[in-house]
Amino acid sequence: MSEEYVAKMDGRDFKIEVRSLNEGGSLTVKIGDETFTMKPSLKDDGTWTVSDTSSDHTVRIVRRAGKSVSLELDGKVRGVDWEHVRKEDAVKKADTPAKGGKRVSGGIYPPMPGKISDVRVKVGDKVESGQTVCILEAMKMFNELKAPLSGTVKEVNVKSGSMVALGDLLVLVE
Repeated sequence: MSEEYVAKMDGRDFKIEVRSLNEGGSLTVKIGDETFTMKPSLKDDGTWTVSDTSSDHTVRIVRRAGKSVSLELDGKVRGVDWEHVRKEDAVKKADTPAKGGKRVSGGIYPPMPGKISDVRVKVGDKVESGQTVCILEAMKMFNELKAPLSGTVKEVNVKSGSMVALGDLLVLVE
């Protein structure tokens, strides 16, 4: 499973595809026509070390406001506007109400950036309010993300090993 994004940086548009290679956290990241193999790891101070085949890079989120983020990459701050691309059926149900940074009712969102270590539901499952639907690993802690209401799982946008950011819709319950 891959995640797709569109991003704008320095006046240029980029199509980005991120695919998990294994449970060890390695990713392939395709930006336009170029593909990179990377392994991100979250450090205790909240910065990320991203290792590619030739070097390590330090990444820190400086500021985040909706779909705009300022990243410090190896000491240089860069502004990025990004958006997660969802499959057509998901867009009909969840994307329209979420415009303008509003959260979708029944949506489960991460409280902080991190890595999904376990997904306990699939589309079509019945869940109860307060039931754990996935586990987020962040800052060496495991956080149970729970269903906000009883209902049926309509979307699961992550899998074990997925890296997530604030504002990402992980699971939708209706």
